[in-house]
Amino acid sequence: MVTKKHNKKGKDKAKNKNRTLKNKNDNTSGINSSVVCKKNFNSYHTFEDKIEDMMKKNKIDFQSTNYDLEKNIIKSLKDAEKQGKIKPENDYYSYINERWLKSYNEDVTQKYFVQFDDFRLVQDKVFRELLVIIDNYAAKHKKSKDPFNVSFMKFYKSTTIIYSKKKFFLQHAYNIMSSIDNLFKENNLWKLLAHINENEIINWGCPIRWTLNPDDKNPTIFRSYINGPTLSILDISVYFDDGTKIEYKKNYRNKYIKNIKQIFYFFFGENNQLNANDVFDVEVKIAHAFSCNNIKPKEHENNYNKVTKKEALERFQLNWDEFAKELGFKHTPDFFITSDLNYLQCITQLLLKEWNTPEWRTYWIYLYLKALVRFNTDGGDIYFSFHGKFEKGIISRAEFNLYRVILFGFTFNTFLTNEYVKAYKNDENVNYVKTMAEDLKTVFIRIIKRNKWLQPKTKEKALKKLHNFTLQVGAPNKLTPDPILDYDYNDLWGNLILVSKWRHTQAVSLEGKPVIDFPILDWSQMPPKFVSTQAYVVNASYTPSKNGIYVPLGYIQKPFVDLDERGIEYNLAHIGFTLAHEMSHALDDWGSQYDENGKLNNWWTPEDRKKFRKIQEDVVKQYETFAAYDGLKFDAWPSIGEDLADISGMTICREYLRDFQLKNEDILPIVDLSFRVFFVYFAFQQRQKISKKALKAQLTTNPHPLDKYRCNVPLSRLPTFRTIYNVEKGDKMWWHSTNRVWEG
Repeated sequence: MVTKKHNKKGKDKAKNKNRTLKNKNDNTSGINSSVVCKKNFNSYHTFEDKIEDMMKKNKIDFQSTNYDLEKNIIKSLKDAEKQGKIKPENDYYSYINERWLKSYNEDVTQKYFVQFDDFRLVQDKVFRELLVIIDNYAAKHKKSKDPFNVSFMKFYKSTTIIYSKKKFFLQHAYNIMSSIDNLFKENNLWKLLAHINENEIINWGCPIRWTLNPDDKNPTIFRSYINGPTLSILDISVYFDDGTKIEYKKNYRNKYIKNIKQIFYFFFGENNQLNANDVFDVEVKIAHAFSCNNIKPKEHENNYNKVTKKEALERFQLNWDEFAKELGFKHTPDFFITSDLNYLQCITQLLLKEWNTPEWRTYWIYLYLKALVRFNTDGGDIYFSFHGKFEKGIISRAEFNLYRVILFGFTFNTFLTNEYVKAYKNDENVNYVKTMAEDLKTVFIRIIKRNKWLQPKTKEKALKKLHNFTLQVGAPNKLTPDPILDYDYNDLWGNLILVSKWRHTQAVSLEGKPVIDFPILDWSQMPPKFVSTQAYVVNASYTPSKNGIYVPLGYIQKPFVDLDERGIEYNLAHIGFTLAHEMSHALDDWGSQYDENGKLNNWWTPEDRKKFRKIQEDVVKQYETFAAYDGLKFDAWPSIGEDLADISGMTICREYLRDFQLKNEDILPIVDLSFRVFFVYFAFQQRQKISKKALKAQLTTNPHPLDKYRCNVPLSRLPTFRTIYNVEKGDKMWWHSTNRVWEG
């Protein structure tokens, strides 16, 4: 995964961190020596009592004189050899995971996600651990007079079903309609847009969306960005009446409009005088604004355009002075940044012409209602029926308790982070991740040094970028204090508005100032998704503007890191591959646009860019070909960054494992076995079950390809894998090229 929303880390801290990692075998290097001692004495635990309990549970009398252990072992080995009709040289992923794919049945409480894999299962576990932390803290401090605890308890009560009453949601719906009408009377477009942008829970749908991000060309400073929205429906093609997929689009559109009608009815009853078709019609206009091409972009700008307040008004008719004032700025920033000048021009012209028509009035009201309805237990089911069940194929809605965790992450992130770290941090695991990351980086640097197709100038820059690469593990070093606000225990939505306004005021005050940790959520997702530096996220991410990886504490646990009973092959296939994958994003199609300091900067020669493009084209063709073997047709270009990182990451891990074998002077039979075990664990950790209903949505919207192809494609390009499994031309695991992006 790649994200742009992380903080920049200072060079001195990065140097100090690297110095610690390089001294990992030095007994004087602080925490490392204590961790080594801890591992020596506490890394193995008795388990035979658990095995006996398991046997009894399965009614296997393995103490009986009739029990034949050898017979059982041999049967298991023969079963492993059979593996049905699937051969490793044709589909390695299914060869390893076939039995699991057939036998796995998801828990009823986990049916709110469509992909069942270790990442999502562990994230669900972490959510429930956080819920226990929240509930225990509330039980312990419910009578406290401390200002923080009073604020906490009021918000806590508002998130319970008992206090989250429908009448408060209905009142807010009427207040929303009244606010929109009052803004219409003032006849001030910029005030309306600012009003919407004050609330990040809804502003993702605003046609002119203001956000605060690190400046792509000066990533240590926060700057104002203005861009377009995330539209309501997933399949953008439905907005375009181009004569294709006529019945499909008609059905999709009708279901969406029906859902809008149901939301209007939920809040305002039968005679609400709101036309659901207006919402779709407005979104069609917004979608077409994204297609404008009046302005020819400058190739070197990389979707980065500074717009001064004078240019905004004269060239785009966007009154930045007025908009900034309504957003809360005392002094208008000299400029804002946008990725798309064409969209900015077309959407501004459209809004100036139509923003206060009845059609747009309905749309402005809907922007709020589609967010509001999700936080009521009954209303949420209405929203889910289309956006969850129909669009994504999700079996059931996430239970309200999990939404509570998300809301606390939004409101009390620092509290949750500190409590989660206190309860679950494992210094040994954290140190292991840091140590392995340092060695993997060394291997990656070596691979780039050997690269044959990069020009010397480009290679020098690539190496400089990898040497400057930073790693943050566990949690951010400095957290933004949680606000102590006067919440209403009866009014959940009112509380969310309160904290949103506080966060907006904070964001406005940070414009032009040094970047700090300011965690965000993607409210367009279902359920809303943590996408920045929250310590309780089960994932890892590379940030181009920081040139570094962030590995949250939530990810540093079993099954991703297992230092108790598992060996190097297991851990390399899990946490090792993730680290290698994420650091490979530094040089993927997007990350390679940023330099060693995280600045947007084209450091590539045109010739190298052309060569890189040809490699990408071949990778896209392979992913599409491998999917076609299963009868699936999809466009692999949207996931090219992930695809390149997978191939590069596997290449790094393969060399790391070889180095580990050399270090231990492994004999050849062990070397052979070690590679086989690593490949098995790699396929094993990629296992994923996805519902048929969700498959289409995943193919069109997920930036990652299906895990089956994320497994088979990188392996198919490794001569080591081909040799071990006798993959030959004509086999489905064969590809004409063994190019591994940076080598081969």
